[in-house]
Amino acid sequence: MKFDITKRMPEVDRLIATLDNPRHIAILENYRRHAILEVCAMWEGIVAPDLMVPHPVYRFHMPEGLRILDGMEAVVNEYKGFITSGTTVMYHLDEHVAVSDQGLFTEYVVERFWPGQVLRSLGDDIDDPEAIYVVRLTQAMFWPFDELARVVEERVYKGSDRTIRKCPADEVITYQECREKLLPVLRPAATPQSVAAARKLKLIAAE
Repeated sequence: MKFDITKRMPEVDRLIATLDNPRHIAILENYRRHAILEVCAMWEGIVAPDLMVPHPVYRFHMPEGLRILDGMEAVVNEYKGFITSGTTVMYHLDEHVAVSDQGLFTEYVVERFWPGQVLRSLGDDIDDPEAIYVVRLTQAMFWPFDELARVVEERVYKGSDRTIRKCPADEVITYQECREKLLPVLRPAATPQSVAAARKLKLIAAE
């Protein structure tokens, strides 16, 4: 059965609805925005100054070793590479999310769409390079955020439980479909100050 991409991060929305802390809400809102822009292949919004600091650092802890992206140029090239390889679309299953003043913590099972020819070029044993495959693994992340609720780092920990399966053509989700379904529910970037102001306006209106 084809996954409903509009339900790719339900735990984040549920957690936002329970929070009162403006900083925590802003962090999760910006994580949600980041995630939607990523699957929509719209990297320019991810690295915009309202979502990311000028010098971000990404640390990918993988079974084969640590990979570091140090600085904006390296991060931009990573996102451009996702688009070139056709691997922007993913969704989360069995997600657990927590937030603090420091940032975001999450663990989930990720399923990501990959062209067979790309996987074969990476050394995977692929029988049909023209097909689309789903790569599944457990992933944990800690993202520190600055005082404006912008991403400072991504610290990503990839599990060793990686599996690959061929995806039926009618279950493939493209970034064009993501744009059609997710951009209408994309919310603006947030700051602790903008969240606090919006909450104050709601309280005034309620009175």
